[in-house]
Amino acid sequence: MDERNFFDRLAPTWDANETLSTPAHVRHILSHAGIKRGDRVLDLGTGTGVLLPAIAEITGPGGFITAVDYSTGMLDIARSKFADLIPRPEFRCMDFETETIPGEYDHIILYCVYPHLHTPVDTLKWLRGVNLADGGTITVAFPSDEKFINSIHRHKHSESDILPPASELAAWLRLNGLSADVAESTHDNYIINIAKTPC
Repeated sequence: MDERNFFDRLAPTWDANETLSTPAHVRHILSHAGIKRGDRVLDLGTGTGVLLPAIAEITGPGGFITAVDYSTGMLDIARSKFADLIPRPEFRCMDFETETIPGEYDHIILYCVYPHLHTPVDTLKWLRGVNLADGGTITVAFPSDEKFINSIHRHKHSESDILPPASELAAWLRLNGLSADVAESTHDNYIINIAKTPC
């Protein structure tokens, strides 16, 4: 099954089955992303928008949020849930690996997204070069360790790549020219930050 159709089909029951992304857990993960009031945040693979209330809470009404997903089913639910959020997110249905997102952002978040990237290094470099402001951060995060994520993907027969331990992934990204560091690696959190140092 095509991944887009897979997520469209799961969209109506996604929130009921997603038990790890509690508000407290999401806020903890975002605390490692360095988001501040008034920041511009790009939420890639937003799904049903699980991060959006916490991002809005951190940035405040002066912030700017763009939520991107290629599943119309997921995005429709996110839009219906959070159309009145302040700041109001800009929702975009697109494949960010093949389409260019307009705008520059202080932070780019890929939450539970990395294993679904087809060309991860190229995609991250493109996002860093085109969409990330100088001094900004790309955060790759999950609400669990890699063992749990990989067990889910195997169980669902996903075509996604296996997620390596955070230290291994960060080292591999550094070898490929990305300034990546592990922010947290525990049973409950997997967080890597990729910085864009001002020229």
